[in-house]
Amino acid sequence: MSTLGKTIRNLRLKNRLSQAALADLINIPSQSKISAWESDQSLPDVFEAQRLSQILGISLEELLKNSINR
Repeated sequence: MSTLGKTIRNLRLKNRLSQAALADLINIPSQSKISAWESDQSLPDVFEAQRLSQILGISLEELLKNSINR
């Protein structure tokens, strides 16, 4: 079963983005937040998740369904 963190990482890599580039696109100051999401240490807030889905080309519903059964 995939986690939200694995999904974010896979989609980021598919879109050929570094953690730093993704952080810039979401307008967060550090890539450490992206790293924490990808390692399932924390979750994006609603606004970050919405922006992530737009940037990564996936619906918000599809992105978040992976976090339900963490």
